[in-house]
Amino acid sequence: MGNADLEQYYIECLRKDIEKEIGRSICTYSDFDFLSLRLRERIPDAPSVSTLKRLWAYVTNSSMRSRSTLNALARFLGHADWPSYIESLMRDNRVESGFLSRTSLTTSSLHAGDIVELTWNPGRCLVAEYLGDDRFVVRKSENAKLAEGTLFTTLIITKGLPLYCNNVVFDGRKLDDYAPV
Repeated sequence: MGNADLEQYYIECLRKDIEKEIGRSICTYSDFDFLSLRLRERIPDAPSVSTLKRLWAYVTNSSMRSRSTLNALARFLGHADWPSYIESLMRDNRVESGFLSRTSLTTSSLHAGDIVELTWNPGRCLVAEYLGDDRFVVRKSENAKLAEGTLFTTLIITKGLPLYCNNVVFDGRKLDDYAPV
């Protein structure tokens, strides 16, 4: 697993641990307000609601996560800082051999005509029909950049990770590779 994948896994663990700590999944605007209030009760340098939304991938933004944000959230969970939180993940055997236990769908398990529905925040949905040979056609698109009728290939769809599409063709034109961010 590359460093970027590992970092994303650590952040996913952090999000799950925070949700467990506050006893609530973070899915809606009001959930982020609730989380912000809980954080401010315990840590003076709590991240803003907009920063939390970016960290939970509720809104898209290309800005990097700051170390101070990760340190603050680790302190909320009782750790000294972000590196000590990561050490606790390793101590608790939540990081093993670089393999992630995620729900994945490989194209080799699909049959031509199978329909796959993908959703991601905020409010995006893509319905694609499997054509065979790792190829899909978009049948329905809501708030996504891949329009209906777009053809693409992918080998694996993994819950919680961006969909990487290549050989993207729309209206007879080959487009760049695609990954929703």
